[in-house]
Amino acid sequence: MSIIETHDLGTVKVIKHEGYYATLLLNRPDVLNAMNPQLLEDLGKACELIETDPDIRAVVLTGAGRAFCAGGDIHEDVDPLRHMNPTGFNKYLGDAMTTYRNLMNLDAPLIAAVNGHAVGGGFDILLCCDIRIASENAQLGEFFVRMGLVPEAGNILLPRLVSIGWAKLLAFTGDLIDGKKAEQIGLVEQCVPQEELLPTAEALAKRLAAGPKSISAIKKAINESYDMSFEAACDHTLRLQYQMVHTQDHAEAVAAFLEKRKPKFQGQ
Repeated sequence: MSIIETHDLGTVKVIKHEGYYATLLLNRPDVLNAMNPQLLEDLGKACELIETDPDIRAVVLTGAGRAFCAGGDIHEDVDPLRHMNPTGFNKYLGDAMTTYRNLMNLDAPLIAAVNGHAVGGGFDILLCCDIRIASENAQLGEFFVRMGLVPEAGNILLPRLVSIGWAKLLAFTGDLIDGKKAEQIGLVEQCVPQEELLPTAEALAKRLAAGPKSISAIKKAINESYDMSFEAACDHTLRLQYQMVHTQDHAEAVAAFLEKRKPKFQGQ
């Protein structure tokens, strides 16, 4: 798919494609896209750019080179933590948590294309995505325990994707699993050969980007339902549905059904 525009933010790139989707590329390949303060800052800028661009309706998140994300940079991220005072520690970890929230709260559906190692903080980043596709040679692991630490987003999100037993086993051991095993336990939705990874993720992104505005509302409803009672979630869905029936995309869907043709959604 042709590239329309590339925003180079330093350690992160946002690459816009024809078809109303973008690639969010973690771009520190020399260190396996390890997380450092600059990458967290650049991810925040990337999320803001995506949120304010109406022409980006779906996003593929992947890593440059041979890894997705190797977690915290041992020199710039992990080792300095124990030397920080409480204020500095809370600021840095708070920034990491904000990054996880920013990724989860994107209006556009976010698809992780896991092209290699995704461990520690990189593992938690993929948990924040709406859909995860892994290559057969991907290696996934909740590595925090190997450093004597607890997972960050993983404690919250991992049990939502896999069984409690698998969540605890992965978090307790820090063991690596490959893409096929991740698919078997429900950690990723699909596992494909390496050469098919980006084409598969991009095809899905293009399909979702061509869908109606209600996709973002569905994402919002599902994400927010975790913090609600069933009754509150029902009320929330009613409000969202009222908004959706007044969109151009809903009107187009009705017209297309009556005219026996495929709808042409505009994301409005």
